Amino acid sequence: MDRSILERLNRPRNTATRTATENATELRRSVLRNLANLLNTRTGSAPAQMDLGMPAPSEITHSTPNAVNLMLRNLRACIEKYEPRLRDVEITHVDSSEEVLSLRFQVTARIANRDGVTVSFDTVVNPGGHVKVQT
Repeated sequence: MDRSILERLNRPRNTATRTATENATELRRSVLRNLANLLNTRTGSAPAQMDLGMPAPSEITHSTPNAVNLMLRNLRACIEKYEPRLRDVEITHVDSSEEVLSLRFQVTARIANRDGVTVSFDTVVNPGGHVKVQT
């Protein structure tokens, strides 16, 4: 499973043979693409799965003085529920004096495959509510 279900449905492979090998680079890219889509989906926007996605970051940051902890909990819950290819998810807030209006988080997790490779990436929530996932 080196691609998400949506990627496989959108672009099926034309090969008739299947292999048991995994392309670690493609698997990592697929996980990051899925997370970018998932974290930029707003809760309630998918009628078949009303809790899919994240609450609007603008609602979180303006609703409570504990916004960072609330965002951490929402990120963890969303990743753990909707990205089953990741295990042992650890998320930490990264203070940034350069980006005072953005929230930056470091996410570290293991890819749930035979190798259990650890991946690490940043998520940056900008003032407009867009979540950028980057390595």
